[in-house]
Amino acid sequence: MMRQQLLVSAALAVGLTSNALAADVETLQRAKPDQQGIAQQCLENLQAFDQQLNDVGFGVLPPGGYGLGGPTGYGFPGTPREDIQTLRSAALVLAYEGEEEACQQVLSKMNEAFEEHQKLVGLEADDPEVRSAWRRAHLANAKPIAEMDRLMRADVVIGADLRNPEDEKLGEIEDVVFDPADRSIAYVLVSRGGFLGMGEELVAVPWQDLRATADHEIFVLDVLASAFEEAPAVDSANFAQTASQSWREQMNQFWDERLRG
Repeated sequence: MMRQQLLVSAALAVGLTSNALAADVETLQRAKPDQQGIAQQCLENLQAFDQQLNDVGFGVLPPGGYGLGGPTGYGFPGTPREDIQTLRSAALVLAYEGEEEACQQVLSKMNEAFEEHQKLVGLEADDPEVRSAWRRAHLANAKPIAEMDRLMRADVVIGADLRNPEDEKLGEIEDVVFDPADRSIAYVLVSRGGFLGMGEELVAVPWQDLRATADHEIFVLDVLASAFEEAPAVDSANFAQTASQSWREQMNQFWDERLRG
């Protein structure tokens, strides 16, 4: 009970980052593979909420951003996307522990954050054609990672959407993998399929092949959705294999053929 109260309090105050709870969520998934004891109604509501965010292109700001005095959209604490990511992670932990009421309370706060975002964006956000134009222009202006001229926090990258130039969502960046040998980011792990951690696969995508929007809210990979579906999944139960040279060569060959072939 004390842990539940702490999770809810932290989520409502947006005092924890989304990746701070990721390990808890993954552990709970493994502990309850049959989904017994899960707050199923809250999970279904979370799925509907996620679909709503996807439909409106949540996180893509109109020209000029939110305006003076509003959230920046540049990855600083307090942007609507970061708030919702934090709350969603807390809701998932509560859902997997069967805490239906507490999960629904956090989901209510997620809806409040979404409504506040919509007010800041303006009524034009209700027009699907306008939304689509914003999003495509936003993605078209994304720059290669090597050309980004500002520092980028890891917790801004984790949880960000990965889309292609056609505005098809490929997945969500779940983690960043560093190579200690040359002190650089080797690749990111992107979720594919499934829902909120359940039934998802992880795909390794080379960091240097990504492009990023100016606000670091969305990353772009110049690949067809069908090609992304063909990418080999990472075995999360045997992650050590990714350290082998042969595995890295196979991954790089796959993306070289799809992106530069």
